[in-house]
Amino acid sequence: MAKSSKGETFLSVVIGGSAAFGLIVMTRRAWDACHVVLTGKVSNGTTLFFVGIPVSFVVNIVLFNLVFRFMRRGKGGKWTMPLLAAAIAIAIADLALFSWAGTPETLPGTCPGNIPPWWPKGVPS
Repeated sequence: MAKSSKGETFLSVVIGGSAAFGLIVMTRRAWDACHVVLTGKVSNGTTLFFVGIPVSFVVNIVLFNLVFRFMRRGKGGKWTMPLLAAAIAIAIADLALFSWAGTPETLPGTCPGNIPPWWPKGVPS
């Protein structure tokens, strides 16, 4: 695979990083709304800071690069459709990560299924 350009690297860090930040904020808000407390010696904030941020950041950046490069090969200067496809892929991956980590049914919480009351009913979690 060819080396990425500076623009592609910038896009992957900005879009992947901002999506990762949004995922962490959503997870923290869901945990606070449902009073989810992780059991053990590590607090919720520490877990999100040392595990959540690096995992979501790496997943989003790698996914962006894979989808963007796959969609862009052979297209020359076209970048709008690959950018849209990468953004959709990140949104789907972040929704899956949120449903796995943001609403853990195995942890005790006050919300049914640990789904916060502000979560839209039409969006699966």
